[in-house]
Amino acid sequence: MRTLPPAVATAVHVATLARENGLPIPPKVYAVLEAAANPWPAEWLLAPLPGDPIRVVELCAGPGGWSEGIATVLGVTVDSVGVDINADACATARAAGHRRICVDITTLDPEHIALRHVRAVIISPPCPSFSPAGKHTGQEQRNIDILCRVIAQTSEAGGYCLPDDIEYECGERCEYPDVCEEIGYHDGYAPRSGVTWDELRAQLAPLSDARIGLMAELLIWAYGLMAAGAPLEFLAMEQSHRLPQQIIDDIRLELRGGLDSGEWCFADAQVLEASQFGLPSRRERTYFLAARCQRLMGGPKDIPVTTMAQALGWGEGERVNTRGERPIDPKTGRPKGGNEFSADKPSNCLTGKARTWKRVSDGLRLTVQEAGALVGFRRSFRWQGSRTSAFQQAADVVSPVMAAIVLADVLGVLREVRALVLDYETQLYWMDELLDPDDFDTAA
Repeated sequence: MRTLPPAVATAVHVATLARENGLPIPPKVYAVLEAAANPWPAEWLLAPLPGDPIRVVELCAGPGGWSEGIATVLGVTVDSVGVDINADACATARAAGHRRICVDITTLDPEHIALRHVRAVIISPPCPSFSPAGKHTGQEQRNIDILCRVIAQTSEAGGYCLPDDIEYECGERCEYPDVCEEIGYHDGYAPRSGVTWDELRAQLAPLSDARIGLMAELLIWAYGLMAAGAPLEFLAMEQSHRLPQQIIDDIRLELRGGLDSGEWCFADAQVLEASQFGLPSRRERTYFLAARCQRLMGGPKDIPVTTMAQALGWGEGERVNTRGERPIDPKTGRPKGGNEFSADKPSNCLTGKARTWKRVSDGLRLTVQEAGALVGFRRSFRWQGSRTSAFQQAADVVSPVMAAIVLADVLGVLREVRALVLDYETQLYWMDELLDPDDFDTAA
């Protein structure tokens, strides 16, 4: 773990005393903290006080799906900072009250001194390399092998790889524990390999699509934060449902240790489909969760189905045109190419091209707010950027409902998650039907 420079250590001490006594941090002291913590919050240099919310780093954080799921659906308060390279997505998140650092995550140091008290990492790497809508480069064995070779080095690079004979090397039978510590053994782990995080990232250069390499950031940040002294409790990730099993297995293996004996006793991946949890659009994704103790992921599946028409307040029988006028198939009487679907069921999975969707009955185009509602966002959510950018954000984002379901157990609200999701979706999609105008006295 890196030590704080003397001036920063003094500032941390003074600021901590101020916080403990309910006093503001002196401006000159805060300036020292701010400079040392950059680009992270100055307060993150200070240890949390009892009752403070846990600190969470969100990577490839986008417009705020995970953040909305935690805060708005679950009602849990966390001290979170997201990182994303997309300026419009960062602007959208900030408009919703979520903090963002707009930068490439691979340029940041996971062992930054301001990250020593982080408790969780959440990441949503871009999925086009793996998804059916992309070029499938993430399915190519050569790329998988390059990625997995880097994944396999992360625990050793961070100093959290178990030696072959842990009992002999550093266990109770070790006759020279001080010597073991001197050569780098600690807490039963072998010394760090000496490979830096930037050197590991450089090994990903031969990938045919650089976005594939962002999958390794989950473990680069996990072990980098642990090396910085962060008491990590859980990791979460969202990715395409076509994520190769070999990648999932290698991530799990690196966390669990070669003999399935690592500190991360729970590491599980599940493919979840959004419409099974009451959302009015289909969206199949792989969700990965790792934790220090046994956890559950998946949540209730007995939530009523919501159709696209119900979510948007349309009448029955409406159809949606996705690709303009198409030739009519004489056999079916319908346009060729499958460019229409019924709104009386959950909609097709949104992509950036959903900006061209139109209601067949009157030609009205889908709005950005309606697209957001289909993936679980409030109508008041303020999408930033052009129409094209906003629709792409809605297509890529993690649904707040799915974020809530995946994180409910690790955030301590598993028992309440069904009621919380139902309440959120009722307000989002069903409130107009539940409100009877006769219940309100409008005479006054």
